[in-house]
Amino acid sequence: MASRVEDNLQCPTCFEIFKDPVMLPCSHSFCRACLQQWWEQKMAPSCPVCRKRCRSMDVPSNLALKNVCEAFSEATAKSGDHCKLHKEKLELFCLDHQESVCIDCRGEETHAGHKFRPIHEIVDDHREELQKALRDMKAELEEYNRIRDNWKEQAEYIKIQRDQVERKIRKDFEVLRHFLEVEEAAMMSAVREEEQKKSRILKEKIKALKKDMAALSDVIRSTEEQLTFKQTSSLEKDFVKNYKTALTRIQELPKKPKPIRGALLDEAKHVGNLKFSVWERMKETVSYSPVILNPNTASPALSLSEDLTCVSFRGAEQRPNNPERLYWNGVLGSALDSGTNIWDVEVGDNMDWELGVVWEDPSFLDSTLKCTIGLCDEYTMFRQTFLTCTLQPFGSPTMPVRLQKIRVHVDTNERSISFSDSLTNTELCKESNVDNWPNLSGEMKMCPYFYTTAESPLKIIPLRPRVTNLSQ
Repeated sequence: MASRVEDNLQCPTCFEIFKDPVMLPCSHSFCRACLQQWWEQKMAPSCPVCRKRCRSMDVPSNLALKNVCEAFSEATAKSGDHCKLHKEKLELFCLDHQESVCIDCRGEETHAGHKFRPIHEIVDDHREELQKALRDMKAELEEYNRIRDNWKEQAEYIKIQRDQVERKIRKDFEVLRHFLEVEEAAMMSAVREEEQKKSRILKEKIKALKKDMAALSDVIRSTEEQLTFKQTSSLEKDFVKNYKTALTRIQELPKKPKPIRGALLDEAKHVGNLKFSVWERMKETVSYSPVILNPNTASPALSLSEDLTCVSFRGAEQRPNNPERLYWNGVLGSALDSGTNIWDVEVGDNMDWELGVVWEDPSFLDSTLKCTIGLCDEYTMFRQTFLTCTLQPFGSPTMPVRLQKIRVHVDTNERSISFSDSLTNTELCKESNVDNWPNLSGEMKMCPYFYTTAESPLKIIPLRPRVTNLSQ
């Protein structure tokens, strides 16, 4: 449609949009300049189309057509298909100014010495760039979808974690409640036992005292009767006769009972420092682990114990793909504090293990630094290449017997790490004053590290808490 409109607005002689159009009596229209040029060439005022002669060379302007052409030119310029300066189609692209131009623009001073390319070639290049950008955006959208799905998975797993943690808390508190109930029952029983024992003693004492009191009353009564007899000649002989007997009975009366010391309940024994005493006995039923495994870092192939102190290879576990998680059969422990850190690990019958420490930087999980010792059988020797220590290697210490318990000793102040056989207290290897020891900060942390592909668990040996009384 636009093409047909443009054709109707073109001058028949110059084939351009009419410029100052005029209309001849024959109804044909031309540009005023084109018509005058035609008449000068032909030396006669005639129509260039139908050849009809004009009576006058004073041809009126076609105002209606002029208005239509101007409106069409303005609309075309606004549409961007034509050059605003020359009203020509934009068929070239200036590489220097990075803009579309018409053919006539090449002669302008502003484009002198510039390079031009056909606009259709630029369109092809731009289309290819957009297609590449579109592919990149689609790939990015797929990555967003993957991240969204992963976050949804983590949100669902949080609910599973909540159930697991609540169950563990209830279980541990049930153990504590049972311990307290047993302690309460034992202490109540001790109180009742002491009460019954001392009550029985007092009852026996009271019963014996009553017998003595009865005997004393009998002697008193007898003596009073003897003293109340009238002194007659006939009875004086009997009084004298019975005097020695009465005096002997008085002398044979039981001695006055002594006060019973400790007859009452020993309240201080039962309630003195009661909570502390119970807490002190509680240490026999609880333990403290110097290292706690972090389940959020555990590989899906590993299984952790409920108290997070044992790890073994048991196949796939349901765990989300969070950034902290390891995917090479490893798990990290809780971050170490500054200073001295010591923990023992029972490896037992496990024939494929590695343990030590890693420097964890959340921004560079793939380049985690670690310092470890391990045991690997002939079928998994390839793992040593993948897990090579990035610090100075310890080497391969020769051990006469297979290790059962390993002690890891880390001193952040001395920048030293050592491994020893905790059963024989034999040092296996040690690194001191490590030059490339990473500086620990809020982001960089040092964590215990455990690796295994065997079902036999690696166990962190717990410590028994000690209660020490400090006097101020």
